[in-house]
Amino acid sequence: MYDEQTVDHAEQICGAPQPAAVADAATLHDLKRAVRREKIALRRAMPPELRSAADAAINDRLLDIVRTEKPSGLVAYVSDGTEPDLAPVMQYALQAGITLCLPRFEQSGAYSIVTVRSLDFPVSHWGIPEPSADAPAALPELLAEALWLVPGVAFDPACRRLGRGKGVYDRLLARGTGKTIGIFYELQRCAELPCEPTDQPVGRVVTESGVFGCTNNVRS
Repeated sequence: MYDEQTVDHAEQICGAPQPAAVADAATLHDLKRAVRREKIALRRAMPPELRSAADAAINDRLLDIVRTEKPSGLVAYVSDGTEPDLAPVMQYALQAGITLCLPRFEQSGAYSIVTVRSLDFPVSHWGIPEPSADAPAALPELLAEALWLVPGVAFDPACRRLGRGKGVYDRLLARGTGKTIGIFYELQRCAELPCEPTDQPVGRVVTESGVFGCTNNVRS
């Protein structure tokens, strides 16, 4: 449960620029939880027709980027049903000879990045399609040069990213990657996110409205 003061503070952070410093770790974590709760609820409540149109626009922008930049590898994700669905850009990568990589949950509790040759996956114990156990691990040199498409719960103009709270992508990105693009809907935008030293920003953000760099300049 979150008290009204915490939720109000979170809404202020998402509604207008706030100082980057936060008083203490407990307050920071409370703010993150409140922002996370708000943005996940908004994403889940998107009408199907708006979600479909937004997904199409996001994939069109990503396809332009992939065709222009021609990465040797593409690290993507399988949508949980509320995140932007990247199936079209993943299918293009497979057809274009770009090595497609996806995260896979391991029994150790960590995630690894593996390579796949199709989008036909078994359903994991999380209820989300996921690469099978025999999918080979992606080579470090491939991941270091790949284009990473990173999901998240919220973002801000500095390309800071808020995830689900388990630090999965923060740990993956901290190992060293190629170019990173955060994938979000516009309703996930915040004016400024609370952040910690372990939080890994992305290089760009793609939404249905455009491609945003860290200065919040948009390319149509």
